[in-house]
Amino acid sequence: MRKKRVITDVGIYHIYQQANSRVIIFYDDEDRTQFLRHVAESSRLYGVSVYAYVLMDNHWHLLVKATYLTEFVKRYLLTYVKWYNRKYGKRGNLCNGPFSSSPKSSIQSIVNCICYIINNPVKAGIFDKPFNYRWSSANQYFDDIINCSSQLPVDYSILKINFSNKTDFCKFIINSQHDIDDFKEGMDLNFPVKHSELSEKLVQLLNNRSLYELSRNEIVIMILYFVNKTNASYVQIATLMHVSYTFVRDVAKGRLASEVKCQIARNHQLRNFANKS
Repeated sequence: MRKKRVITDVGIYHIYQQANSRVIIFYDDEDRTQFLRHVAESSRLYGVSVYAYVLMDNHWHLLVKATYLTEFVKRYLLTYVKWYNRKYGKRGNLCNGPFSSSPKSSIQSIVNCICYIINNPVKAGIFDKPFNYRWSSANQYFDDIINCSSQLPVDYSILKINFSNKTDFCKFIINSQHDIDDFKEGMDLNFPVKHSELSEKLVQLLNNRSLYELSRNEIVIMILYFVNKTNASYVQIATLMHVSYTFVRDVAKGRLASEVKCQIARNHQLRNFANKS
């Protein structure tokens, strides 16, 4: 049974959702523009304030203040999926079940969450600074709205409490090293290995490549590495690799064994990864 969603009086939540089996949600700028437009429309309809967002290829993050959280998410997701399916001639849902949400109740947790969200492109190896990525709210604070995706307004009133100007904010974002397994923070889980340690190993294994450059077989092999060579949980590996928990479990239990064997026979990548450790 899925854990009941936590609703708080503060009403500020970090929302995360990803596509089914790494399906691409955003193929081009038109897709991203349309998604942000649907989020903005749903925000106006339900009186939602958006504090931060980022759009990656197969998932997105939002930090919002909402009274009707589920209704807000259902509305923008439904309207975007209808548009997406019509454009690409597809049918059905894009995402894996219900969205994930993590409540925020303090100023520092909100600031840290904003940092975490807009640093996603940096963690993924796409850019070295979050402000170089076009499809996040990174450049929409302190009246510095310079990208076309600013059609989704952001509320930075909370940031004004901590930072007096854009320069101070930018320094904090660039210098911060927040490793937040955000949707598990309220569950008091004692993982045997830290997410930061797994992230360091991932960077080493990628060897200057981006996670999003990997083929499906390479993803499978890398998941096997973390399953066999670390004490990471399936949840941690799924978060690290930006895939679903179900996908990691299937790989670990050998349900994709045939394609793994073929890949190993071709290039011995798993052995190379192990040697590098």
